[in-house]
Amino acid sequence: MSVLGDVFGGLKSMSQVQLLLGFMACIGYAFAQGSLLPLRGRRVAWVAAALSAAGFAFVSANWTHATMLLGFAVAGMGSFVALVWLTSRAIGFGRATVSDDSAPAESAFDVTAAATHPRAPANPSIRSEPGPGKPGRRSFDRTVG
Repeated sequence: MSVLGDVFGGLKSMSQVQLLLGFMACIGYAFAQGSLLPLRGRRVAWVAAALSAAGFAFVSANWTHATMLLGFAVAGMGSFVALVWLTSRAIGFGRATVSDDSAPAESAFDVTAAATHPRAPANPSIRSEPGPGKPGRRSFDRTVG
């Protein structure tokens, strides 16, 4: 039997703990690479991914096959990201179109822009002032139209 056949044979005999550690390693790697989390969260994800990968290799019967599986998982995720990036560039999602007369976009976390340009409420029927006899509560307009 070939080495790759041994690796795939080991997949069939994995326990729940091994599957959980492998899943945590892959998810931790994805969170660590992506920009979904802030920097501190990505560092925690890196540590969790490394510890899960080490635990996966330690719990496995043959650690060399376990490290090969982890390497295949990382390469597969990288190939998927590269394919999606190339597809989005080919379709045109990667090109930014900014006209000269457009104003720069405001950041959602820009405190000065929020203070100087207050936004209208998303639902105009909600008034932010408290209703009569209800301090601190919002009242709703019940208009039929």
